[in-house]
Amino acid sequence: MKKEDIASFFSKLSSYLLEDQDSIVKPKELSLNDEVKKAHMELVSAEKYFQSVTDPDLVDHAIYTMEAARRKYIYLLKKAREQGITSRK
Repeated sequence: MKKEDIASFFSKLSSYLLEDQDSIVKPKELSLNDEVKKAHMELVSAEKYFQSVTDPDLVDHAIYTMEAARRKYIYLLKKAREQGITSRK
């Protein structure tokens, strides 16, 4: 296998692992509250992925994925706070 094929495989795999299986059929627009919840689930999933990899190249990929998910979550939290949206469990 070529390096590009391996990288493509793991990119597709991580996308699949980070995908929210419960929302395959997505509504046209999610509320900001739903987006925050989804971003949190993506962050948790990215953290689990990071904890499961051992290959140095995959560790780099996992760190990148986790950092992207973290930044998205923080951005959405900030946006929700600006709009006065609070979490209700």
